[in-house]
Amino acid sequence: MNADGQKFKDAIIEFLPDPTFVINLNGKVIMWNSAMEMLTSIPRDAMLSKDNYEYALPFYKKRRPMLADLIFMPGEEIDKKYDTVQRIGDTLVVEIYIPDFNKVGAYLWAKASPLYDSNGEIVGSIETIRDITEQKKAEQQVLQSQRSLSDILSFLPDATFVIDLEGKVIAWNSAMEMLTSIPADTIVGKGDYEYALPFYKKRRPMLADLIFLPESELENKYNTIKRDGDTLVVDVFIPDFKEGGAWFWAKATPMFNSQGEVAGAIETIRDITDRKQAEEEIEKSKRNLADILSFLPDATLVIDAEGKVLAWNGAMEMLTSIPAEAMVGKGNYEYSLPFYKKRRPMLADLIFLPESELENKYNTVERAGDTLVVDVFIPDFKPGGAYFWAKASPLYDPSSGSVVGAIETVRDITERREMEGRLARSNAELQIAAEIQKSFLPEAIPNIAGFDVAARTVMAKEVGGDFFDVIPYEIMAFDEGRHGLLVADVAGKGVPAALFMALSRVVVRVNALWHKDPAKVIYNSNNTIAQDAKSGMFVTLFFGMLNKKDRSLTYVNAGHNPPIVYRSQSRTIEKLLPTGIVLGVMEDQDYESKTVTIGKDDIIVMYTDGVTESINKQEELFGEKRLIELIQANADLPAQAILDKVLAAVGGFADGMPQFDDMTMLIIKGT
Repeated sequence: MNADGQKFKDAIIEFLPDPTFVINLNGKVIMWNSAMEMLTSIPRDAMLSKDNYEYALPFYKKRRPMLADLIFMPGEEIDKKYDTVQRIGDTLVVEIYIPDFNKVGAYLWAKASPLYDSNGEIVGSIETIRDITEQKKAEQQVLQSQRSLSDILSFLPDATFVIDLEGKVIAWNSAMEMLTSIPADTIVGKGDYEYALPFYKKRRPMLADLIFLPESELENKYNTIKRDGDTLVVDVFIPDFKEGGAWFWAKATPMFNSQGEVAGAIETIRDITDRKQAEEEIEKSKRNLADILSFLPDATLVIDAEGKVLAWNGAMEMLTSIPAEAMVGKGNYEYSLPFYKKRRPMLADLIFLPESELENKYNTVERAGDTLVVDVFIPDFKPGGAYFWAKASPLYDPSSGSVVGAIETVRDITERREMEGRLARSNAELQIAAEIQKSFLPEAIPNIAGFDVAARTVMAKEVGGDFFDVIPYEIMAFDEGRHGLLVADVAGKGVPAALFMALSRVVVRVNALWHKDPAKVIYNSNNTIAQDAKSGMFVTLFFGMLNKKDRSLTYVNAGHNPPIVYRSQSRTIEKLLPTGIVLGVMEDQDYESKTVTIGKDDIIVMYTDGVTESINKQEELFGEKRLIELIQANADLPAQAILDKVLAAVGGFADGMPQFDDMTMLIIKGT
């Protein structure tokens, strides 16, 4: 090469932005550019013509071969000794960490190639070095971020995955593994909608992919998707997911890099099949409730926790002249307009108030347990105004026990004010009802081997429809050793309640002698009673078959107060919860039989709500808690003594306050 060519070549190397040096075949430095001077702090003049690996000292603090020296080695020797070096044609490339460089160490990228003369003979080698420490730190930060993201995702309870801009999976958490049965290591790195296969059995976009679509296209093609800022949310049924399909809630959000640019998308998926089924059951229950309400004689409305009308029965339509379709779904106290001509709370709304606020603002409202009752005159209701009796109770979510709404029954009692002069006749009717009720109560409790049984009904000022019965099966040869036990409470007072009680007792007793399964007994009894329940009356009832041979009680609880079971061994309390609805509301209702055993000294206390809802002069309820404490405190006494203790305690609690509901108790104690 002539002098001009060499100068041109030297000038190119000098102006390269990367630190570069050149050695000849003897390992002498023949070029050391300005960038190399800056990197090593070694001036060109101090390094040119030096050999014996002098150029390695600024990097390694010792003399040793560098990448440029390996150019002169055979390929197999390089592969054997330097397995981190990559060969691309006759060029060598390596990334290496040098701990002694610049005292703190550094990551360096190096590239070396041979230099040829005009005859194609190797006359030296050139090496370019680049400090990539900051790049490596950035990469490590990215890796750390990815590991942190992976760690966070692994602890998320919801199935979650992340894709990059190319649609490749970069994270797939353990909840997603469980949901899809696809392990993360088989899907991370996959693209082409691989992540859709476990759900749709075909490759297609999922919600995360839609993050990258223009909003106009999203609205045109996917109108079921809701947008909240830059987040997408959808409920979707996927028929091909596993067997029978499933409902999913999905949420997708873009992921941004440090420059604020969209770098991918994250999608969270939750199987909401159970929730959807529960919602369907709730809707079904609402429809059933509406059907039941339509048969109630009193004007009745139901609101949810937000104050929206869920039901508005036929009697309410007649009372207000407002059809149900014009009222159901309305909120903002719309239902008060027919009564008050303005929007204001009604009794059902007060269910959601704290008790202290209720007492301060609505002192005319009476509380009986969780039920509110009031008599009120509404001057703006139709011409001349009207007196109303209203009763409101909370509606509970059976799974959580939380209040989800309220039901209010409204009755026009204007005529009742005119009937107060007929009190004498009413008292006579009450006396008749009392005699009817007494005539149907057992005169004596039969002895049952292995058990101590006691029962009693205490009639209130206003005779209701409480009754109990002990049905001996000794008259049926094949049923020897069994007894039927019955405690019930008819909704209502006076002669109608007493007559309804008489009907209910006879119907249950007849069915009990023909069927061994309590569920069958109550199913048939309900059908008979419902056919004759023209007045809208119903009865809550607990019926059990006591088998002295195996000491079992097989029972049905038809919407009655749960009997209290005291276990003598563990001194614990159980409750026999309802297994079906009250009798007399609707035919063809399902009832379930359940069985408990009665061990020695175990106690079962059946009672009507007159016991727990007895009130004192402070208008406090006796309550279930006091009843349980009495049972526990007197568990060593015989059944009759326990019954006497409870009734005495209730009487002392009431302290002369008139009680408006009968009290009935039936106690079984294992002996």
